[in-house]
Amino acid sequence: MPGVVTSEGDGGSSSSGSVCAGCGKPIDPLRAGHVAIVDGTFRYFCNAACKVLYVEASPRRAAFDAMTAEPPPVAPVSQPIAPIAMAATGRATLPGIAPEATPSHDASDDGDDEVVTPPWAQEPVDSVGEQHAAPLPRDANQQNAFVGAPFMAPNHGILESAPLADSEGAMNRAPAPLQRALGIAPAIGIGAGIVAAAAPLAGELASKFCLPLAMLAAFVVVMRAGLRPRDPSEPSPWIVAVPVAIAAITAATTFAMVGRVPAGKVDAYAAFVGVAAAASLLVDLALGRARRDVEAARTRMARATSTGTDHAWGRLANAQSSRLDVAAPLVGFMRRAVELAVPIAAVIVAVAAYATSRDAWPEVWPDVVIAACAGAYALAAVAAASAAALAHAHGHLSALRRGIVYKDAQAFDVAARADVAVICSRGTVLLGEPEIVTVEAIGDIATDRVLSLAAGTEMASNPAASTAILGEARAREVRPEHVRSAIVYEGLGVTALAPDGDKVIVGSRGLLLQEKVSVAIFDARVTELEAEGRSVLLVALGDRSIGLLALQDGLRRGARAAIQRLHDAGIEPVLLSGEARETCETIARALDIEHVRPEILPADRGAEVRALADGGHVVAAIGHASSDGGALGSADVPVAMGQAGPVPGEWSVALASDDVRDAALALTVPRACRERARVIALVGAGAQALSLFGIVFGIAPPVVAPVVSVIAAVIVVGLVREPPHAPAPSPLPPSSE
Repeated sequence: MPGVVTSEGDGGSSSSGSVCAGCGKPIDPLRAGHVAIVDGTFRYFCNAACKVLYVEASPRRAAFDAMTAEPPPVAPVSQPIAPIAMAATGRATLPGIAPEATPSHDASDDGDDEVVTPPWAQEPVDSVGEQHAAPLPRDANQQNAFVGAPFMAPNHGILESAPLADSEGAMNRAPAPLQRALGIAPAIGIGAGIVAAAAPLAGELASKFCLPLAMLAAFVVVMRAGLRPRDPSEPSPWIVAVPVAIAAITAATTFAMVGRVPAGKVDAYAAFVGVAAAASLLVDLALGRARRDVEAARTRMARATSTGTDHAWGRLANAQSSRLDVAAPLVGFMRRAVELAVPIAAVIVAVAAYATSRDAWPEVWPDVVIAACAGAYALAAVAAASAAALAHAHGHLSALRRGIVYKDAQAFDVAARADVAVICSRGTVLLGEPEIVTVEAIGDIATDRVLSLAAGTEMASNPAASTAILGEARAREVRPEHVRSAIVYEGLGVTALAPDGDKVIVGSRGLLLQEKVSVAIFDARVTELEAEGRSVLLVALGDRSIGLLALQDGLRRGARAAIQRLHDAGIEPVLLSGEARETCETIARALDIEHVRPEILPADRGAEVRALADGGHVVAAIGHASSDGGALGSADVPVAMGQAGPVPGEWSVALASDDVRDAALALTVPRACRERARVIALVGAGAQALSLFGIVFGIAPPVVAPVVSVIAAVIVVGLVREPPHAPAPSPLPPSSE
């Protein structure tokens, strides 16, 4: 390009003569008002106006000034959302704040210099400006995230499906005329079906409209089954549509056989078709309303921020194949059971109807077919299977609002079956910030000397204990002893060499006994302090004990509430600690924990957890990966606190917070979902199975099956709500603990 000076090489310099890249006037590079580097080339400008002109006219403007799409309005939500959202261009924007548009500059605003348009900028600037100033389209299908996610993840791809918030779920991805047709069709089908069932009661003239209206209702059912996008969490819509369609064809066929089949039977067949069609549409609408809040939450996820399905919480919330309400074992079993049971029920009822009939096949086949359709409809427990999936979806959304992330659907299911929760005490139910409450010495040794040796030695050991001891030393203006050759015994203490060569030991009674130092002189005092829930560190110099330090750690806020929640859910808490038995039992009594495992070294905690699992329990372990990795790695359900992040970890359950109440929720929410799904299956599928038995034994007419299906749907949809013990995130009230 003429007038462009390029700097080349490591030590290359620009020539003294150059021209403005905006207006083409000669310019001294050393006195240029604005300089830009584009594609490794220096470009010089007289002033800001020339620079703006160059940017406006350049075909590279999209790279210079990528516009941020204005986000669509998002309804206010009670739960927090991830703080940053990525627009379609990749620019980071704050949700709820309109992106700042690129200001338009007038060349006359920045100076009075004459602006000369170079030959390469002769095309109208307005066309280029308009081309790039228009907001870029934002497609919700390209945004994928989760409401309430406690972390921000980069965009690694597009979700397989981004559900949209309306009563029909994914239906609004269809063309607009089809959307309108599918939106109106249910009301038409329900009305036609109900009128078809009631028409024979209005007299002979009205009964003539019975079959046409029933056929219309059946057509609506089949049309919706074929055109409405299916949610992967629900059974196939054809398990209902096919029996209705076959019954409608049978009713129409018998209408042509009025001479051989009584007219009353034709009306009865048409009434069954109308009731079955209307019932299936009512159930479909009820499930659509129940699914609306879940789909709305997923839509807010898609619009709030972007993530990929390679993230655990993204997969379980949005991905078609691995969504929790699709891949959960109990939900999958119910869905498959319903789909397999329908043809089996149809065959059983058909055989029973034919066996109990005394007429010949030409006269009895319509009754057999209608009975088979009623039997298939009776076991088409679509409402029960879909409601069980919704219960899992509600539970998963509730957990994610609290920053609880499950690795996959299997991890969620195993967490629902956990009956023992091993709780690592330090940093979980205890603050992990102990304080020195007493320093005692023996004989002629000063307490400052004991504190000095302990402070110098513990600097190589437990950070929490060393922080407390060093803080106490600073408060007393005691300088830590300069020890050397420190050796840390994990979970026991530290040994080192004092400046005079004597061995210094700071740790538990077990460490002193291991080093062949008598602790008999401290037994009574140590027992007294441990009974008060304090941790005791003994200090020995050479071969004799010289003093002790007592540390007091407080209970975490919400620890008692978390333990009570586990008790209420039928999960037995077990306190696992490296503290002495008396200290551990004192802490357990304060938390209402009956079972304790005291004096367990970090290296032995995995074996302790495995021993509980070998007893036939499904064991969950709650702790921190940094300090409790052995216990977490040996548990059936490791709950790692403070570990939730953009990339799935090795733990089945990861928490964004260090709140032990969230750890308890991580186990109680799946358990509540599983119990609710079982109740839904018992009520929904059980009620429809009863109608099947009534039809098989001739106790109830075929029309009972669709009526019972509507009643069962109303009950199970009422059962789908937020699982217990899963509050939405809110400011925590002050605790009396």
